[in-house]
Amino acid sequence: MVLLFAAPVLLIGVIVYLGVALYFAELFTRSKRTRVQGTPGDLDIRFQDVQFLTVDRTILTGWFQESPGARATVIVVHDRDGNRADHRHGLLQIQADYVRRGFNVFSFDLRGRGESTGRRDHLGTTERIDVQAALAYVRQRTSPLPMVLHGFGFGASLALHVAPGATDVAGVIADSPIASMRDLLRYRYWRLPDSTFRVACWFSRRVFGGDTKALAPLNVIGELEAAVLFIHSEVDEVVPESHTLNLCAASLNPKHETWMLRHFQGHCTYYVKYPREYLTRCQEFIDKIVPARFLVPAETLPTIRTIQAG
Repeated sequence: MVLLFAAPVLLIGVIVYLGVALYFAELFTRSKRTRVQGTPGDLDIRFQDVQFLTVDRTILTGWFQESPGARATVIVVHDRDGNRADHRHGLLQIQADYVRRGFNVFSFDLRGRGESTGRRDHLGTTERIDVQAALAYVRQRTSPLPMVLHGFGFGASLALHVAPGATDVAGVIADSPIASMRDLLRYRYWRLPDSTFRVACWFSRRVFGGDTKALAPLNVIGELEAAVLFIHSEVDEVVPESHTLNLCAASLNPKHETWMLRHFQGHCTYYVKYPREYLTRCQEFIDKIVPARFLVPAETLPTIRTIQAG
């Protein structure tokens, strides 16, 4: 009788346990799509709406903004739950600032965000393909101009992970990067028992296509030959500063620079509070890796047609 009673209870317990793990797996990979509000045209910047394909046939949407005589193209990669016009991080304004400082700018929505297709967050598993597609688009359009990746949070991690395979990326500006997505999830859901967390990670990969181990710049930072400017707040409620400190410790590249924002609290918001200081530091970094003397004969550049917003 005891066994007959215990078996159903045990079965119910297993079902509940797996259900909880599945719920967290869905939560790990849930994509937060926010509306793209505003365009570069609102800031008197000429731009072109762009759609391009990834290798797995996902349609991504973005903006190309041309600065006549540009010596490099800055590719802006937004954070995990944002889009190319994320007002929390001042992305529209920073794109306009880069254009006015003489750089082409390309920004786009990662899959499942903004106006791009896709339904889920894959924890960097497929989003890395999106950044590779953006590099390919810019490479085809502006070659031989060098490219600089400027990423925020999740986008900074994607940039760091993809850059080692792109020799024409002159450098990366990584604002508050994630060293390991799995470690970040473990930090955020610290109350979840280890066994349940591991099963949730398994479900994330098997059911929702999001491998928690796929995005780990910490594993590839040693292969990155391009220069990196790491930026991180001392108090970051989303990604602890330890992620950047660990990335810096794992890198032996003397071209990598670190700018820790002491006594500042916020995630990827220093530009919003102190835009002049932030842009000055970023431009100083770019000036080192793409000197102003880097000029491309006009006849080698493709003709680019831009349109006015509205």
